[in-house]
Amino acid sequence: PRLTFLDISGNQIGCAGMRAFAASSFFPMLSSLFVSSNEIGFAAMEALAGSPFFPKLTSLGVSGNQIGCAGLQALAASSFFPKLSSLDVSSNDIEFAAVEALAASSFFP
Repeated sequence: PRLTFLDISGNQIGCAGMRAFAASSFFPMLSSLFVSSNEIGFAAMEALAGSPFFPKLTSLGVSGNQIGCAGLQALAASSFFPKLSSLDVSSNDIEFAAVEALAASSFFP
């Protein structure tokens, strides 16, 4: 699997689809993942944040979902994205405290 860029935005994969994707080891080279407007909530973001299968991910776009503060905080607490340098969480009803958690995370220097 040489795929490095995947945009599945606007496909309504939902939380179950995102959890299944997060549990998949089929995309070890993926560096950019965009799943905007897919009805993804906290549980799906928590599954992605806990997935060891995307070590090369540098860009993640989850705008227009419902990850909320808890979803961003799960990402902030994750050590599985050492190369992540671009993150779009716009339109997710996120409060300042979650942004502070991301900024304070030792995993995102």
